[in-house]
Amino acid sequence: MDRSRLGLTAFLRPELDLWGWIELAQRLGLGWVELRAEPGLLYAGELSPPQRRKLRTRLAESGLRFSLHVPIHGLELGSPNPRVAAAALAEYLAAIDLAADLGADPVVLHPGGIPAEYAVLPGSYQAAWNRLEFYLDVLVPHAEARGVRLALENKQKKAGRDLILTPEEHLRALEGRPGLGACLDFGHLHTLGGDPAAYVRALGERLIHVHLHDNHGEGDEHLGLGEGTVPWRAAVAALKEVGYRGALILEVPEPRALEKSVEVLSHADD
Repeated sequence: MDRSRLGLTAFLRPELDLWGWIELAQRLGLGWVELRAEPGLLYAGELSPPQRRKLRTRLAESGLRFSLHVPIHGLELGSPNPRVAAAALAEYLAAIDLAADLGADPVVLHPGGIPAEYAVLPGSYQAAWNRLEFYLDVLVPHAEARGVRLALENKQKKAGRDLILTPEEHLRALEGRPGLGACLDFGHLHTLGGDPAAYVRALGERLIHVHLHDNHGEGDEHLGLGEGTVPWRAAVAALKEVGYRGALILEVPEPRALEKSVEVLSHADD
């Protein structure tokens, strides 16, 4: 596989700042870096307009392409607490603006979910879904106005109930929103026992971004490829079958495992 289609995600690690991840991507011959709009990495609230202009120039000089993931820690679009959900919306809007200012595209966002205690209450799922629909109808036009694509990501098995777990839910959220694309996370899908090929075929042309990492099927471990049981070869074959030409972002926080994953993927077509 052409390494120019492969990318890495910047994680919070004591030995690697944002530029360390960018330099690692360059050393590995990758084409992409997924920025994380988190405090301590690349936070919208910490960057003035002049700083953003300088940063955009420096990113462009790297020769890489960039996507951006909205901040996730402490934020939840689907929270039953309206102030928490409103805070998440504000942070997502700020992240979209940051991506537009830096030339990063697409912007990946989580759909939110329901805490375990709320998930058993009657009507909680529909209430959370209604909140997601409302917020998407704010976020998608904002992204379109800024010239940025949004990629809504599927989620994993965990306590509680996240909203986008199946192709049917993914397509339901995409319906009527042509400016909204899909990010398919194969590691998340594996925690639910999902079929990679069926999910890829279901999304079709709405699939614009991919996350790839490994786990043992019980939780979101973010292991290097081959360290768990994710059928990553079937996933890559499914992408090839439908003619997917977007980025494959390796969400592997351990640099040595990441490097091994790049080597494995580079020879996937051999």
